[in-house]
Amino acid sequence: MSRVERRLRKRRRRRGVLVMGLLVALAGMVVFQALQWSTARERKRPPPGQQVNFTVREGQGSVEIGRNLRDAGVVDSVNRFRDVAEERGLDSILKPGTYKLVTGMDIDAVLDILARGPTTGPQVTIPEGWTVAQIAAKLAGTPQFTKEDVAKALKSKELDVPYRPEGVTSLEGLLFPETYGIEKDATAESMVQDMLNQMEIVLQRQDLSAIPRGLNTYQLLIVASMIEREAKIPADRPRIAAVIYNRLAIDKRLEIDATVEYAVGHGKLTAKDLQSSSPYNTYTHDGLPPTPIAAPGEAAILAALKPADGDWIYYVLSDKDGSHKFTRSYQEFVRLKAEAKQKGLL
Repeated sequence: MSRVERRLRKRRRRRGVLVMGLLVALAGMVVFQALQWSTARERKRPPPGQQVNFTVREGQGSVEIGRNLRDAGVVDSVNRFRDVAEERGLDSILKPGTYKLVTGMDIDAVLDILARGPTTGPQVTIPEGWTVAQIAAKLAGTPQFTKEDVAKALKSKELDVPYRPEGVTSLEGLLFPETYGIEKDATAESMVQDMLNQMEIVLQRQDLSAIPRGLNTYQLLIVASMIEREAKIPADRPRIAAVIYNRLAIDKRLEIDATVEYAVGHGKLTAKDLQSSSPYNTYTHDGLPPTPIAAPGEAAILAALKPADGDWIYYVLSDKDGSHKFTRSYQEFVRLKAEAKQKGLL
């Protein structure tokens, strides 16, 4: 092999090594960017249900808004947000302003809010555990609505009421407890519909296929409403859920005081109250009450979906902070009840 040939071969080898090095470096950069992009997406996708202050600026289109919503964790797809906005003819009328949204929202619900515009009027707060009667009184207490307006709205056949079984007329447990803005053009019916819509949004964030004991969504809300009224501290919610499901599993009456309080309309139950013939009296009737007994918050709904792992069938108030003790033993239940009476808790 001549000297010239050796030089050419050497140059080719160097060139090959250089090209290979560049290819490896380029591949490394692509992998690095992909990992960075993937990590960034994971980092920007918080768990559902977290409140987000979201701002739409003047001149932003649906693609830019959708990208910002995705990055904030409010929606999961920019393209779907844009497509739905175009299908509904809303892509050019999304109003600038600052909104209170939550992560994991349904795209249609987000579009409804952005098309309506930010709240500028007064607000009304519906606490967790309130009944329809309490909610109605709160709405009727605002300057914009009368008692008659609210009563008519609650019975309106124009309301879209997801999850309510056929034959049920009550909205108990279906109005989500939240803070709502009252716009100038709001009606009592539109306010009630907003509460129904918000309950649908919250339920759509959950895995409803995992409802225990094969119950339907409405029955889940019945369980959640009892948890909402019975639990006084967060840690007790999934435990009370477990007690409810354990009793249902062995066909034992629920014997939940909150259902009797709902039936008779007051607390401080008497022996006579516990003998009430109301279908809401779970001391005298088997199974679940016919409707929810209050508006459950999302934490109570989650507890109903994911009860604690325990075999308890009794619980007794054990402390002034509202916490309970749980047991499967009837003898232990009697002892705990005696202790609670000594402490003045019962």
